[in-house]
Amino acid sequence: MALVLTFLKRAAPLPVPALRSWVVGAWLVFAALVLLGLRDLISSLASVTLGNTALILAYVVWLGGTQEHFGGRARWLPWIGVVVGTALGLTWFDAIDHSFRIRVVIVAGLCAAINARHAFVLRRVGKASSSERGIGASITITWLALLTLVYGLRAGHALVLPQGNSGLLTQDVIQVIYTASFTVCNLMLVIGFATMASDHVRVRIEEQAIRDPLTGVLNRRALFASMEREMSRSQRGGHTFCVAMLDIDHFKRINDQHGHPVGDRVLVDTCERTASLIRPHDVFARYGGEEFLILMPETAMPAALHAAERIRNALAVPADASLPAITVSLGLAEWTPSDATVEDLVARADQALYAAKAGGRNRVHAHRSSDR
Repeated sequence: MALVLTFLKRAAPLPVPALRSWVVGAWLVFAALVLLGLRDLISSLASVTLGNTALILAYVVWLGGTQEHFGGRARWLPWIGVVVGTALGLTWFDAIDHSFRIRVVIVAGLCAAINARHAFVLRRVGKASSSERGIGASITITWLALLTLVYGLRAGHALVLPQGNSGLLTQDVIQVIYTASFTVCNLMLVIGFATMASDHVRVRIEEQAIRDPLTGVLNRRALFASMEREMSRSQRGGHTFCVAMLDIDHFKRINDQHGHPVGDRVLVDTCERTASLIRPHDVFARYGGEEFLILMPETAMPAALHAAERIRNALAVPADASLPAITVSLGLAEWTPSDATVEDLVARADQALYAAKAGGRNRVHAHRSSDR
């Protein structure tokens, strides 16, 4: 599975944040198993100390990777201190004060704590980023919880009952059950990470299909899909809605005088400010060039006019001194049953926008029946 993650990282069509950490963690688990399995062939320091330290470090790396995958920041320094301290403790209880029991309590207890923390973090960040929360996160949380349970039970068993001088590969029932459970849980964890990476790529590809690459707002395709749904809903429920066509006045002049990079920044700034001025359930999209469209569900013309004037006035006040001041014109149209298609409604909003620009720009014009 470490190889699978490695190949997935190379073959992923889009970058996946923290996939490298998940790959490193998988190889650390593999290295830990090899070192622990060679207990009778290599030195105790290499097998017990390095093997268990690699295992604990793998869980730390996986935890940090998940935090970074969801846009958080991993606190590596404290965890590195924990890993180093654990390595020193394992060395002491192996070479100086030999105690298999204490080593099991230390390793299993710490692994249980790290995986419990990982499950908590993944559940919390998954809720905060619902668009990223897919089946991969659910799989990973489930197996993190089971792995926490396995390690917790192993630590509790070692703490309460005598352990003798057994080891990872000792053929007693408890150790066999523990080793098998540990192996399966780690295998499924890697599958969970691979699925989370696939979920991330899928979400990004879906976003690229509906988002304008420059401004990040919805594109025309997504806009018309939203309008089709709203029209169907209005036809069933009998309520109305409005659309507003917004155009940046004299945008060509901005490109000519300041250059296209500045013009692009103006478009992005306009989108960010407009998006902050509309309601959460309104739909804002780039229609083309410097033209944008706002879909206002369950909104009659008087309320739409008020909203459009508020947007126009707000955008006329410069928010970034490094960008040229702008004004915008808006054309409004209210849906009626006579609109056979969403294109008919958009055409009326476009006519209203043309009237606003013909009237001197920097104004709002509502489409009237006489404009047909």
